[in-house]
Order: sequence, then C-alpha cells, then structure tokens
Amino acid sequence: MRHFNNKVAVITGAGSGIGQALAVALARQGARLALSDIDEAGLARTRSQLPSQTEVRLYRLDVTDRAAVDAHAAQVIADFGTVHLLFNNAGSALLGTFANQTLEEARWLVDLDLWSVIYCSKAFLPYMLAQKEGCIINISSIAGLVGLPGLNTYNLVKFAVRGLTESLWSELAGSGVSAVCVHPGGIKTNIDRASRRCA
Repeated sequence: MRHFNNKVAVITGAGSGIGQALAVALARQGARLALSDIDEAGLARTRSQLPSQTEVRLYRLDVTDRAAVDAHAAQVIADFGTVHLLFNNAGSALLGTFANQTLEEARWLVDLDLWSVIYCSKAFLPYMLAQKEGCIINISSIAGLVGLPGLNTYNLVKFAVRGLTESLWSELAGSGVSAVCVHPGGIKTNIDRASRRCA
C-alpha cells in the first residue's frame, strides 16, 4: 500500500499506547479511522489528538468476545463501506513464573492476545479478499522472537501470533491482501499498568 489517504484503517486497542500513536499517524496521512477499545475514556483521549478533519468512529469493543467482534466488523463495513487495514493491536501481558500462574490467568491472556487476533482476522479478511485489497498487521513483540523468563504465556501468545501471520503471508500471496507482523521492543505504553502479575 503506497499511501493511506482515504484508506479505512481498523485499530484495536486504540485508546492508548501503540494503538493511539497509530491512529494519530494515520490520521495525519488522511486515513479514515475505525478505532476500538474496551476503554471508552481512552478512545476519547485518542480522538482529541486527531486532526479536526479526520473521519473517525469510535467503538467500545471487547476483542475476546467473538460475537462482538463479528458484529463490529459488520458495523465498520456499514459505517465506512470497506476496510483496507486491520491493526490487531489490543492486548496485555502476564508477568510471573509458569509455576505461579493459574490456568485461569493464562487463559485470560491467550484470549486477549491470541484469540482476539484470530477473531478479528477472520471477521475482516473476507471483506479484504472480496475487494482484492487489504493488509492485516499483527502486533507481536520481541517476546515473539525470544523466550524470556517471567513472560512464558506472553511468549506463547506472541510466538503464536508470529506463526499465524507468517502462514497468512504465504496463503494470501497473489490475492491482493497481505499480512505482516510487527515485533516491538520495550516501548513506554500503558501495557505495564494493564498487565497482570502472578505471585
């Protein structure tokens, strides 16, 4: 995609951090924005940072709820008529050793950081394939490249996001749709405050 002017960009986790920065950067390049987060106050703060002429809609969304994600995709298409970019950015972390975390804590992170990527990709991909244009951008982490102590389930989900994206990249060749994975290192975002900690 050579330019973002008039392109519809869907960004999950847009209420803070990387999602917020993406929204601001894309708005400055003329993108039309569908911004979602479970934090409505955060979404309002993001909106206040956008250029006044930006076409933007805000959606409260729990990305771990498959039905809600499917409904969100349908609503975005109803509101914008199309989708060109999907940024699977929503997520958090779980800090602590494998021995000390509960299965419920692990499941919470798998749902938030992995199943949300699967749900959103499945929901938006058919629209991109139908128009033969689009890109799915999955936000992984440096922890999706190297296993780190105290981040075992976070490593698990971020490695899985990487594997899913690489597979999609191959499967979508020639379709007009692409998939890419981003592996940020240490970035000062809201993730530390939003993370859960095991004993």
